[in-house]
Amino acid sequence: MKKFLCLLLTFLIIIILTGCKKETEKNITDTFEAAKERGKFIVGVSYDLKPLGYINENGVPDGFEIDLAKQIAKIILGSENAIEFVQTQGYNSIFLVASKKIDFLIAATTITPQRQLTVAFSDPYYTTGQVILVHQNSDIKKAKDLNYRKVIVQLNSTAEKTPRLYAPAAILVGFKSHQEVYDEFKRGKADAIISDEALLKGFIMENPSEYKILPFKLTSEPYGIVVSNSPESAFLKKAINDALKQLRSDGTINRLKEKWNL
Repeated sequence: MKKFLCLLLTFLIIIILTGCKKETEKNITDTFEAAKERGKFIVGVSYDLKPLGYINENGVPDGFEIDLAKQIAKIILGSENAIEFVQTQGYNSIFLVASKKIDFLIAATTITPQRQLTVAFSDPYYTTGQVILVHQNSDIKKAKDLNYRKVIVQLNSTAEKTPRLYAPAAILVGFKSHQEVYDEFKRGKADAIISDEALLKGFIMENPSEYKILPFKLTSEPYGIVVSNSPESAFLKKAINDALKQLRSDGTINRLKEKWNL
């Protein structure tokens, strides 16, 4: 009887452990499988970062990152239309990924050690650098000329700390969104903007005779696609990296960069 009970107990333990293993394997691919089941990715993008992500004249998301996200969806899910875009802004974008409100984020997000404590990143898909934008007739020529001048930066961005490295006496003015940054600069609230060159190019394109970008970079900013750092998103991260590798090797990323003048 005791021998029978021991065998029965062993059998039950094996069943339980096998079930746990299967459940764990299921959970590990949960984010990817959930997207497959719904037939689309839910992707966070920017609506005010021309030429990366913005709303075009037809009222739909457009830009380099929008096109890139569509190509990723085409490779992974079989259609570039298998995607739903959700507007995000700097101060809430990382939270949306960490809380799994969106599958991934592609919105000019620089890969940093601090952010990697909260979320995971794909391999870089584009590298830019922070630059200084000024009025065409400005006497600001070098970074140190920003001392005792008002400099606009976006809050919670990597540009928030840069002025202190080059011009410790600069007077910082911060805003939550890129659109606020541009609008306030147009109103004369500051002498310069420090931001990523990729972002400021769109602003220059719309105001070519009024503003200019100084011809040097202050930093290097590698952009990555952001996913949750939980085990459930590990397979999705791998799938995105595999897609990026394919899009680099077949020249798609370079063609998109040329299309958007990046």
